[in-house]
Amino acid sequence: MNRSIVVSLPSFKIEVLEDGKVVKTVTKFAIGREGHHTPIIADGSLSLTKRDRMHHSTIYNGASMPFALFFQQDPTCAFHEGNPAAASHGCIHLAHDDAEWLFNWAGQFPVGLNILGPYPATSVSPDSLAAPTA
Repeated sequence: MNRSIVVSLPSFKIEVLEDGKVVKTVTKFAIGREGHHTPIIADGSLSLTKRDRMHHSTIYNGASMPFALFFQQDPTCAFHEGNPAAASHGCIHLAHDDAEWLFNWAGQFPVGLNILGPYPATSVSPDSLAAPTA
């Protein structure tokens, strides 16, 4: 099975694909803020290399990064659970349920990754700021 993740920064959409078919779409997430942009790689050469269910950053004072899936090109950047309404230092912050789902979905399988630009004007998706519905 061919697994991949496509992140569209300008449209704030993450598509998770199996054999080219979308199995999940995420629209609530945050990316790197000014000076700490999430890397853009659109040629399909990027992949996930390291997985850590309960990672703690060695760079940012031991910050908790649950369900971390690290990018090959930049080993300091990862998808992980974090506040989707708070811009990051380059990682992609996901809500708990999305981070846990993505981590479990990725398993130990090879996962391709495309991060498409250009970089948006804001580092937080509009959906992340929307008021919760009852």
